[in-house]
Amino acid sequence: MIALIISDGYFSEETLSRLKPQQGLSERYQRRALDLTLACKLTHVYGKYHLAMLHRQLAMSEEETTYQQAERQAALMNQMTHFHSSPSDFLHTQEESTNESIDTYLEYKQLLEEYSDEQFVPTIVDQFCKMVYEDDDHFIFFKPFCNLYFSVYADALLWYQQGKIDYKTFCLEFQL
Repeated sequence: MIALIISDGYFSEETLSRLKPQQGLSERYQRRALDLTLACKLTHVYGKYHLAMLHRQLAMSEEETTYQQAERQAALMNQMTHFHSSPSDFLHTQEESTNESIDTYLEYKQLLEEYSDEQFVPTIVDQFCKMVYEDDDHFIFFKPFCNLYFSVYADALLWYQQGKIDYKTFCLEFQL
């Protein structure tokens, strides 16, 4: 298993401070900070939308996962990621999938409302999420990573920008 280790000083405090939208930044850095904030929000919101739609598909599926299939899926995930998976992680009833779909969709809607501002217009972001989800040709690299590391990194950067975590904690979020 490969562990990602970011060396001390990889992200300098000076560099990160320029990623916080704040007064006193040059127009160039202010624009960069706002663009990065929007990219993080889109990544986070799309990840929730994608998960809600996946749970919806599972809920509507008439195919049941066997224990042997779940074992193979868990083994594959254990090889690909540092997270430990067990077969029970892949065995779900239609009712569980329905509830997960509803819960995740409500989280998605809550994020749309929470992130709403001049650059983040919920109706446009909703259209963006639907377009990305339905388009398999142009967003092939964006889609899977929103549910993996990108969302963790996006969350960490948003928390740092909002002052919810400090520099050291931000760096620790990258120690996967």
